[in-house]
Amino acid sequence: MASIGAANEQQILDALRRVADPDRQKDIVSLGMVSGLTVKDGHVAFAIEVEPERGPRLEPLRKAAEKAVFDLPGVLSVTAVLTAHRGGSAQPQPGPAGAPAGRTAKILVPSVRSIIAVASGKGGVGKSTTATNLAVALATQGHRVGMLDADIYGPSQPRMMGLAGSRPQARDDKTLIPLQNYGVKCMSIGFMVAEDTP
Repeated sequence: MASIGAANEQQILDALRRVADPDRQKDIVSLGMVSGLTVKDGHVAFAIEVEPERGPRLEPLRKAAEKAVFDLPGVLSVTAVLTAHRGGSAQPQPGPAGAPAGRTAKILVPSVRSIIAVASGKGGVGKSTTATNLAVALATQGHRVGMLDADIYGPSQPRMMGLAGSRPQARDDKTLIPLQNYGVKCMSIGFMVAEDTP
């Protein structure tokens, strides 16, 4: 069990047991909504799995979960994200191609057919390299590919994609146009901050 000063994973889960789902009136740990808990050097991250249709109105739940963990001794930062959960009953029965019976996939991002997530609870294991190689390989096979570098601590996609020093243009006040190289559209926080900026 990883420790963060005075707080450890069990204490974090205990804190999250005080956060209740407003619709189900039970805590988010007992409901199995907490996943991907990582603890490193006082920094905590986890996901809260919710049905896609409930996501937009559960931002207060996410904030309450972050606060419950942040209030623990030794916690320096907390990142909680809401993630789409398509589960049906507690014991889904496999249907054709292993899909849960009676369920149809909900399109989470319009016009995007497939999403491949490359993630790890540890740094320096090759996530960016793997993501870049996958994206470029798929593009060379004729697929339309976009890549989002969601690493806010060490965004390296601009350099790997040959786009270091480039800046995205804005279509309007709300939309950034992704940069493109090797047939891959790419967006990264690294395009908006200096490379040597933490």
